[in-house]
Amino acid sequence: MNIRLRIAAAFLAAVIVALPASPASAGAASGFGDVSDDAFYADAVAWMVSNQITVGVEPGCFEPSDRVSRGQVATFLFRLDRALGNNPVAGPNPFDDVDTDAFYADAVAWMAAARITTGTSARTFAPDVPVTRGDFATLLWRYAGEPSAPVVHQFTDVTLDYQQAAVSWMADSSITTGTTATTFSPDDFVNRAQAAAFMFRYADPSSATNPPATPGVCTRGVRRALVAGGLTPTEAVCAAPRLLTFSVDYLVEVAQRRAAPSTELLDAVSAISDTGCLTPERIIELVQRYF
Repeated sequence: MNIRLRIAAAFLAAVIVALPASPASAGAASGFGDVSDDAFYADAVAWMVSNQITVGVEPGCFEPSDRVSRGQVATFLFRLDRALGNNPVAGPNPFDDVDTDAFYADAVAWMAAARITTGTSARTFAPDVPVTRGDFATLLWRYAGEPSAPVVHQFTDVTLDYQQAAVSWMADSSITTGTTATTFSPDDFVNRAQAAAFMFRYADPSSATNPPATPGVCTRGVRRALVAGGLTPTEAVCAAPRLLTFSVDYLVEVAQRRAAPSTELLDAVSAISDTGCLTPERIIELVQRYF
């Protein structure tokens, strides 16, 4: 194997260590490169963007599979209330673990004043703790004013008393259809895609039109994979954009020597080295590490 092929394979071996999925095509509706236009949550994310409920986790990245923390849920609901034409006002902050300069501070104080939350104790809110689907349903239900549902939900796995009315309301209002016909998975952590879809369905913007967004490119997943493979964050930032156009299946085949690198891939790898993303010494180190 010549040196160009060895370098290409070394890079690919680093990339596939942690990359969970193929980089998504740019989402024209949302502006996020990791939100494909045919995703079930695409309209919801576009609506969130147009109503200033989210700006993503960084330019070009929404990270739909990331868990949502209690602080983030508070922020989403606070911005949702504003998007629906209300004027949410923060009250006194009753929680010792919510810093006054945190991005979610006003949202948490508003939730407490509105009795949407009582915290995890009288003095704690636990803003960094991820939220389960059952608890998200409960918070959204409380935000909605604790509406009653005419029928009980059909989910056999919802067993906690305080979640029953909330899940019944969500099912009756078509905010959820569950994870199957008979399960809601209340103990699973809600992710950003699900949270977007739940809020979108609650708001019911059936006539909403979202202005076209500039297509975005999300390099976060590739950067993480490169760092997991041994590159520094700075090296990963430089190298990642040049690998976004290749499918993961193809990269895996090349890394495992089941397919030959294409001319385009070799050119991308050469560009990574030619532009100084990695020094010659680092390239040699990568090659020696994997071969």
